[in-house]
Amino acid sequence: MTGRTDTRRTAVDLLDDVAAGMRTRAEAVLRSHGLSYDAWRVLQSLAADGPQPMRQLRESTRITGPTLPRVVDRLAETALVYRNVDAADRRRVVVHLSDRGRAVHETLRPDLARLEQEALAPLSADEAALLEELLERIVPGG
Repeated sequence: MTGRTDTRRTAVDLLDDVAAGMRTRAEAVLRSHGLSYDAWRVLQSLAADGPQPMRQLRESTRITGPTLPRVVDRLAETALVYRNVDAADRRRVVVHLSDRGRAVHETLRPDLARLEQEALAPLSADEAALLEELLERIVPGG
């Protein structure tokens, strides 16, 4: 008799599939505006939390290694963000959302919100709220 292999998908697998699907759909929208998903995460973080030093931006976006400086450089080249040296600590660079960046963010936000609504459409309003509550409870550092 052979042992039966459990073929159920784990919660981690399911969460990964949901995240990958959402990201793929978001990337299609963002590409049409010349933005990467990482660039959107930077714009979103700056719009939500205001100007941030690179270290804080790295933590809030979870963009690691040399990728974040490259993303910020591209956003600065297209005038969506700008950087200043922190007056209190001249070693720190603070990234700001420009007026143009804020306008692009506001233009894209409804499209990305629609993608989220479409993804949650199979759920009732109560189920969607419960899912959000449960995800908030298990998110690292949350």
